[in-house]
Amino acid sequence: MRLNIKNIISTIVILSTTLLVTSCVTPPPSKPSGPRTIILENVTYNEANLGKFTSWICNGEDSDKGTLLEVGLFSNADLHGAGYILFDGGYTGQLTKYRREGVNNRWDWGPNDVDYAFIIKPDGTGFYYDFSSSVEGVPVTSKEVYECIRK
Repeated sequence: MRLNIKNIISTIVILSTTLLVTSCVTPPPSKPSGPRTIILENVTYNEANLGKFTSWICNGEDSDKGTLLEVGLFSNADLHGAGYILFDGGYTGQLTKYRREGVNNRWDWGPNDVDYAFIIKPDGTGFYYDFSSSVEGVPVTSKEVYECIRK
């Protein structure tokens, strides 16, 4: 049986190229396993201790930027009326007041507990409000609009 040098070289080049390409591919990030943990104002909150978190992932008009913020609430009865907001797709953020206003979900937070608000309508549209420099009697309009999906 006679070996063909061209076939051997071609096979080596194909194998080398395949190995090179596959070694450069980054595997997709794995989802964390186990109970979720978030940090709000330097305090750790964990689903293992508090029960499941319910949250909405919110993106701006340019959804290519990924998750811009996440708002949520706790299922634990001891935290009734408390919620959270996480920033920049991360796991850290602020503890908020949470309430249902009619069919809308609302989170309030800030130094005076009502400086900022985030409201999600039933269709998933989220509105961010900044009341920190508002003047009494002057209506405040939404600063930003988001598309939110319940997680």
